[in-house]
Parts: sequence; C-alpha cells; structure tokens
Amino acid sequence: MGTAQYIPATKSQLRFYRDVELYARAEGKGFVLYKRAGITLSEMRLEHGIHPKVLFIRQTDKLRGLREAQKGFNKELEHFVEAKEPAKIKETVVNVVQETLAEPRSGSLEGISDTVGLLVNDYIRQSDVIKTLVDMSSTDYSVIMHSINVMAFALAFAFHMRYPEAQARTLGLSALLHDVGKTKINPHLLAAPRKLTEEEFEEVKRHTTIGYDLLRGCKFAQKEIALTALEHHEKLDGSGYPKGKFNISETAKIVGIIDCYEALTTDERPYREAMEPFDTLDEIIGNEVKLGKFDKDIYCEFVRSLGGRKSRLSLKQFYAPPYGNARVAGITG
Repeated sequence: MGTAQYIPATKSQLRFYRDVELYARAEGKGFVLYKRAGITLSEMRLEHGIHPKVLFIRQTDKLRGLREAQKGFNKELEHFVEAKEPAKIKETVVNVVQETLAEPRSGSLEGISDTVGLLVNDYIRQSDVIKTLVDMSSTDYSVIMHSINVMAFALAFAFHMRYPEAQARTLGLSALLHDVGKTKINPHLLAAPRKLTEEEFEEVKRHTTIGYDLLRGCKFAQKEIALTALEHHEKLDGSGYPKGKFNISETAKIVGIIDCYEALTTDERPYREAMEPFDTLDEIIGNEVKLGKFDKDIYCEFVRSLGGRKSRLSLKQFYAPPYGNARVAGITG
C-alpha cells in the first residue's frame, strides 16, 4: 500500500481502537501491522509510552476510528457523571466534541448525538450535570467551548420547559452543532483580535449556510438540526442573515437568544470585555426583544431558566412593563 493510504492516529483516540488496525513505520519496510483488529492497546502501554511515538491508521478507517473513540469517550462520560467529577465531565465532553468537529461530516456528526443523549439522561438522574458544564469556565475559549456552553444552556432551558426527552435531545444537538460551519471558516478571522472588516464579516457569515449544507447531508431525522445552523442569526423582523427571513424555526429562535447571551457573557476580546449577565439580558437582548428581533416569550422563559444559576447571575430586580410577566422571582443576588 502507498504511504498516502496511511494517516497518523490521533493520540487521544488510541486507547479506544479495537476494530481499527494500527500500523508502525519500519525503516526499509514501509508500514507494518502493529496492532490487529479485535484487541486494544493496554492502558499500561499507553501511560508509559511503550509503543512507537507515532502510530498510523488506514485512511479508510478514519471514520470507524472516530466512532470507536466517540463510544469510548461516552463510556468515560457516564463514569465521571456517576463519580461526580465535574472537571472530568467537561474535559470528556470537550474531547469528544473536539474530535468530532475536527472533520465534520456525515457519520461523525451523527455519532455526537449519543453524547447529547447521555447528557439528557444524566440530567434527568442528576440535575447538576448541565450546570457543571456551564459553570466551569475555560481560558481556552473557542468554537468548541462556545458550542458546548450553548448546548448546556439549551438543555437547561429544555428541562425548565419540561420538554419530552426526544425534544430536549433535539434542542441540545441543534445547539451543539449550530456553529459547525465555522470549522470551514478561516480560523484567523474567527480569532482576530480586532473588529472584522465588512468583507471579513461577510466571510464569517457564511458559516450559517456551510453548516446547513453539512448537516443536511447527515442522516438526522430532525430537520430542526440543520435549520438551526442556517437560521440562528436570523431575526423576527427580517434583519438577520443569511436570508433575512421572518419565519424562523422554533429551535433556531431559542438557540439564537442563547448563542447571543453566551457569546457576550463569556467571550472576551481585546476590543471588548465579556459583559455581565444582567447587562447582557437588559441592554442587548432585552432591547432586541423590544425591537421585535427576538421572541419575547422565549426570552422570558430563558431568563427563568437561568434562575437557579446564581453563580452566573446577580440580579436585584428584573424588568418592568412592557415585559410584565418577564419579572422573575427568585433571581436575586
């Protein structure tokens, strides 16, 4: 076989490979079989590095390897939830999402739905699981971290609204994958330490249609997942992008508000600091609601869903009319 048919194995996935064969490069012999299918590398050998520095898999096994890794990460996630190890919970979720979004495509994206399903089930059994994901901050803020945080807020919203399990899972998966299109955007633009030019911003805006095309090519039964990627920057008054739509799917309305809130309260840039939650809800999102850009009812329920998250909010009071029932008892500093 030619060298082009072999690619380096991802180190974080090595311990999960059972059905995927591993190869080593031998001087003068090319690639030789190192681990056959049906067995795994022992934890001892991995921990002590008793294997070649770089191992390889066949290009054709890449998706199979990722699916094995997803299953392995999910088993670890179950263990860490049961053991109530918050740092490990978030670390494992980050790992599985990072591995999946490294090369998003049909087959790998469907696999991440099992992770969301686990979190939904774990939330039912232990309600602090989702809170753990949001409350643990990270200095390595990225599309990955943003997507996980948006998913966590969305799941908390779903359980606040008492959504059925299937609906909660769809909302969580839609939230997790809403920015999948950004994996195909120039990373220098996404991490630019300045405001983007108009031309650059137009390029970034393409992540909505790119994400839609990626997800539409997957075997998801729920159309809302792809629609959320396309519509989460649309506004009810038609002022959003990419199409200036007035009719927006329900999941996209929810994720649009959460996406805005999470980005403004968590993501610090050299040209602006992260905002306080109350200021974000009042000055930015609340004003957008008044202007008819965001759905008022969803906004009110999202604020209520934040009620138990006192570490994120410090509210002495909430909105007077025209919101009326938007005042939330129990959200106090």
